[in-house]
Amino acid sequence: MAKKTSRRKKTTAPRRSAATRRGDMVHWYLLGAAVIGGILYMDNRLPAPETSATGIKTASIERKEKTAEREAVLARPKQRPAEKAVEQALPMPEKLPAFSGKWFICTTQTDYCVLDGSTILYAGRKVRLADVDTPAIAGARCDAERLRGGDAKLRLREILNEGDVTLVAKGEASGKAGAAPHLVLRGGQSVGQRLVAEGLARPWTGKHQSWCG
Repeated sequence: MAKKTSRRKKTTAPRRSAATRRGDMVHWYLLGAAVIGGILYMDNRLPAPETSATGIKTASIERKEKTAEREAVLARPKQRPAEKAVEQALPMPEKLPAFSGKWFICTTQTDYCVLDGSTILYAGRKVRLADVDTPAIAGARCDAERLRGGDAKLRLREILNEGDVTLVAKGEASGKAGAAPHLVLRGGQSVGQRLVAEGLARPWTGKHQSWCG
């Protein structure tokens, strides 16, 4: 009888150990499920509503940014459409090639010659000295003006024959049968102003003035 009792004890001991192990595993399964559920809850949770202090701070930053942008736009210089149009319409000064040959009075000569005290033919075009008014010859109102106009014409030819000259356009052709106004320069100095200094011309004021009386 003693032998049978010992055998029963050996068979029941392993069964209790397996049940204990299964109970322990259940606790771990429950713990793992709780952890996974917590993670899913945190991922799917809606963001907390913005507090009033945070909202005020964000609105203040946005206002500062908009104010800075507005000030930058106002500080930027604006070019008016009219100013752009005028700027684009202004022509670049035309600079004719220099000439150092001999000048003549315009009789048989048809180029590089002097028509009167302020009008010349230069490179195939009629040119008026833009900065002076000289006595008229053909349209003189008196003999004194005609004589002084002849003197200015001869003197202009002498000055031009002193060396090379350069012409720079100063506007569109007008008056004097379409003569284009140019500055006639030698060494950067105006030839017309030499006539003014010698009393044979006056500074140009926009129209011809009488030399009579």
